[in-house]
Amino acid sequence: MITMQLENTLSGKKVAILVANGFEESHMTDLHKTLVETGADVKIVSPEKGVVNSWHNNGWGHFFPANAFLPTSMSHHFDAVIVPGGSRHVQRLSSDPQTARFMKGFMEDNKPVALFEDAAQIIAVGDLVEHRNLVEVESTKERLIEFKADLQDENLVVDDMLCTAKGEILPLVYKFVECIQSYEPEAWEAA
Repeated sequence: MITMQLENTLSGKKVAILVANGFEESHMTDLHKTLVETGADVKIVSPEKGVVNSWHNNGWGHFFPANAFLPTSMSHHFDAVIVPGGSRHVQRLSSDPQTARFMKGFMEDNKPVALFEDAAQIIAVGDLVEHRNLVEVESTKERLIEFKADLQDENLVVDDMLCTAKGEILPLVYKFVECIQSYEPEAWEAA
């Protein structure tokens, strides 16, 4: 278990958790709790209005309030974005052009992005993953190779501000927090 003092490390930062119906509940509860501990202003962004339904074990899980509607959300409203796994919600997000628009803003501005398990598929559009190092996940491997991603057989891969992981979600969250702390938008904008 990784231990890290998180209290108020992200105070004043706005972090989006992007989900659609069918996201993996255990991923969401762990990452949401950990991000709240950091003092970040955490918003659940979703293409669903009002509430979004999780997947838990072999059936539908709990409902969570969606704080921001994806079609009206912009990447510049947030400092970072994290997307939990879950094949149902990844398929829903991947087929929504609003997801591509939203994620493209983060990727083009080199803002911290964290993708867990099959969630990396949602950035397999255009040239967003071309020659980027990502965790290899069997369910998304073919699509990511098609978009020229460089896949690594590791549990956690960090490529600049892009973090991808499989297995345990908390190591991804801790690395994501480090990326947010080290992100300097002024330096990126000046480049």
